[in-house]
Amino acid sequence: MLTEIELALILFFLIAFSIISYKKKLLNFEGILIADVVGLAAITYAPDPLLCFFAVVVFFVLGEIASNYPRKKHSERNIWNVIGNSLPALVVLSLIVPYPEYGLIFQLGFFGAVSAALADTLSSEIGYYSKKQPWLISTFKRVPRGTDGGVTRLGELAGLLGGLTIGLLYLIFFQNYIHFVIIVLAGVIGTNVDSIAGAIFETKKVLNNTHVNLIGSSAGAIFALLMALL
Repeated sequence: MLTEIELALILFFLIAFSIISYKKKLLNFEGILIADVVGLAAITYAPDPLLCFFAVVVFFVLGEIASNYPRKKHSERNIWNVIGNSLPALVVLSLIVPYPEYGLIFQLGFFGAVSAALADTLSSEIGYYSKKQPWLISTFKRVPRGTDGGVTRLGELAGLLGGLTIGLLYLIFFQNYIHFVIIVLAGVIGTNVDSIAGAIFETKKVLNNTHVNLIGSSAGAIFALLMALL
């Protein structure tokens, strides 16, 4: 259970986040609402609410830093951008309500989803600065920068860094090295599944970026859940 002080600090942070995101045009109004819902779900349903809330904060903060630095300002993110990255994590948390006895397993799945979302975000944004032309993950042929499904070594390293970040956050609190490895791998798998879906479906306009992000984040969550069950 959260103390009154902890709850007050979290609510203060959500209000500050909402105001800054709106004024800086980082998220539109609907996107801010969904982001706040994910944060509130973390403190409402998760067995370790502060840890899960902090994981959400780390994802949004690092994602925005990578998207806007240095001097690479992205367009205002909307509700679909947030849903694509956050819905799998939110769904996994919601499963704790009917199945509280599996709360810790679902919490690991939540971290897998967040790891995949952050890994994909860092891979895309930091990989943009690669000096070498990307290759299409489905064919390994060189493609123009910005091609859906294009990957670079820099982007892959950035994705690994994203998974390591969320994994280390979990490790600091639980000292569970097996779960740490699972979360890191969830990030790596999630971002590459995202790239594969982008190369196969998004390039052909069968799916859009939101769908591809959903697939990538879901892959991270599913991998973590399967590993926890095994």
